[in-house]
Amino acid sequence: MASKTTGETSSTDVLVDTPKLPDRFADESYKLFSQVKVEPPTEEEAKRIRKKCVRWILSFLCIGYHLMYIDKQALASSSILGILEDGHLNATQYNWLASVFYLGYLLAEWPQNWALQRFPVAKWLAGNLIVWGCILLLHIPCNNFASFFVVRFFLGLAEACIVPAFLLILSMFFTYDEQAVLMPIMWAAGNSSPITSGLLSYGVLWIDTGSFAPWRWFMVITGILTIIYGVFVWFLFPDNPMSAHFLTLEERAQAILRIASNHSGIEQKHFKRHQLIEALKDPKTWLFFLHSWSQEMANGLTSQYSLIIQSFGFTTLQTTLLGCVTGLTSLISLITAAIVLAKTRNSRAWVSVAAYIPPIISCILLITLPWSNRWGLISAIWIRSTGGIPYSVVMIWAANCSAGHTKKTAVIALYHVGYGLGNILSPQLFQAQYKPRYIVTWWVILWVACVLPTFIVLYLRWYLVKENERRDLLLQQGVVREIGVIEHIDENGERREEVVDARQLDLTDRENLAFRYVL
Repeated sequence: MASKTTGETSSTDVLVDTPKLPDRFADESYKLFSQVKVEPPTEEEAKRIRKKCVRWILSFLCIGYHLMYIDKQALASSSILGILEDGHLNATQYNWLASVFYLGYLLAEWPQNWALQRFPVAKWLAGNLIVWGCILLLHIPCNNFASFFVVRFFLGLAEACIVPAFLLILSMFFTYDEQAVLMPIMWAAGNSSPITSGLLSYGVLWIDTGSFAPWRWFMVITGILTIIYGVFVWFLFPDNPMSAHFLTLEERAQAILRIASNHSGIEQKHFKRHQLIEALKDPKTWLFFLHSWSQEMANGLTSQYSLIIQSFGFTTLQTTLLGCVTGLTSLISLITAAIVLAKTRNSRAWVSVAAYIPPIISCILLITLPWSNRWGLISAIWIRSTGGIPYSVVMIWAANCSAGHTKKTAVIALYHVGYGLGNILSPQLFQAQYKPRYIVTWWVILWVACVLPTFIVLYLRWYLVKENERRDLLLQQGVVREIGVIEHIDENGERREEVVDARQLDLTDRENLAFRYVL
């Protein structure tokens, strides 16, 4: 275990011990640097390595996010393609099919994140993707609530590892500033999926195969595509920089040195109990959790989206095409956020707060506009798309503000527990007695899913600014050290100590006072 620093107190006369731990608990990057010695990359070399990583890692993640969202929207798309009639589902049962997916997601979050630490990330991800695609295909023979309930639950179990795996991979290859830009790009790829879903829904409506309804064709297509993607991930996607086939051995080491500004390691396969405890005691862990839960209290709209648009008086064909607009507005808003983040520094909180303004306006319009103004109502639905910005920005922000592989994994897991909890509850806001206006629903979403997370983001920024200022003061006093000690024990029991960069020790953000929180 790394020795605890006494620098976490508020005292100004802190004495900081040099961290020391056995070699088996060191970060995976230590093993690579034991094999190859390289200088930090030049600006030209760093740019070349970044381009390779963007080409391979970002392309895979964008495709994955897009497919994941098409799959998640399969139920909503199927709602106007005949699944309600074929499954003999009423409104309450339909809402529960949306909730039970996230119940499975919630229950699997901790086991899935434990597996991501113990096993190769890309291989575990690929296995879950293939299972997910198979479960989508299992929707096809379902014809009642009980059968749909079971497959939706297992679908949630499989999905619980997808986003955490994507976040871990992203954090291994890119700096925190790069991650802040890349995450909205990836989320844009995911949130633009209504374009694909809408066009696919429109297309399957023209397939006439008798009792094999259009929604079943939707499941066939999306399930097969997900399985194919999972196979590609298994063979071509790296588990970490050390296994990146598109980099030479020297470039792999330089890829790690390139992100040295993160003051965080790459990966560590040993579970560290003290890091889990620290994650659970850290106030910002629970602030991020609370943000995730409150933000997702609006996500019940995902399963209701097609039904709500249709209730405004549009035909089924019109609804499938109008659904594409949400994907387009999501794409534009998230790309805009990525550009702003690329051209500014420490603006995560401000971008997130600004993104909550259109959803607030949307709720007000949906409450106040007359029911006859269907284009005004559907416009209010469309402008809600900016709500995807703070989710993507704050999710990677939570990961960036946590160091130590076990702690980072725990924080990511808790963030997605909040995500799952919000998504279990949010479909229940769309009760039959609130139709068609859902006035009560929009009031709850306004305060819980728009106003509350806005204040959480602002408080988080204030909290992290204060902590950075405290650490800057400690640095000026000369009590912050950026080195550590790896302890080796040979077969004769003799001990040998090696001084290394602290980033190779898999320290947490609280243990490493050189760590600075991004804003």
